[in-house]
Amino acid sequence: MIKDIRSLGEEILGKIGSKNSFKNENVINWKNWLQLYDFHPEHTDDPYAWLTNVLALKSVNSGNYGVGSIIVDAEGKIVVLGHNLVYSPSFRSDLHAEMVALNYFEEKNPQITTVKGYTLYTSLESCPMCLTRLISAGINRVFYVSSDPIGGMTDSIDLLPPLWKELSEPQIFAKAHCSAELSNAATGIMLINAEELLEILRKRRE
Repeated sequence: MIKDIRSLGEEILGKIGSKNSFKNENVINWKNWLQLYDFHPEHTDDPYAWLTNVLALKSVNSGNYGVGSIIVDAEGKIVVLGHNLVYSPSFRSDLHAEMVALNYFEEKNPQITTVKGYTLYTSLESCPMCLTRLISAGINRVFYVSSDPIGGMTDSIDLLPPLWKELSEPQIFAKAHCSAELSNAATGIMLINAEELLEILRKRRE
């Protein structure tokens, strides 16, 4: 399983910074860092956290926020990959990484009526919009690689309206069991172009 995750991530990384793609020194530096990173056996979520960071970097490379998400089944097999698609190829305010992953999963598996055995990993703590979608979807476990003290909502479920709090009770929302290095990488990748993209959102209000 770990070899499969590594191979998948390496394939994605191989296309980042290629001849025809967006070039950014920070992107290349993080690409090199991710390629050299060794999974820590004591951190059981390291492979999944690493892959969300790979997807986050792919997202930045495509002109979007640096956030990546995956969905894993009960056996630990990755069933869906997703990353932020808000800005490119065209503006879609709803296409945060978790939303993209859930859209792919639900479109691909209309026959599934319970997602109790599934886990979603995301490189950045979910925002209020994504949190309520995750609650509605019923994904059993949601693990984030890096906290988001400015925009994250996962640690503030008690502030949600009563219905959403009730629906969330069977679910687990927590920090992924991964290395501090991967958590720091998730934050660093997200910050590569965050301010520039946030400015685009601000201008939409002018």
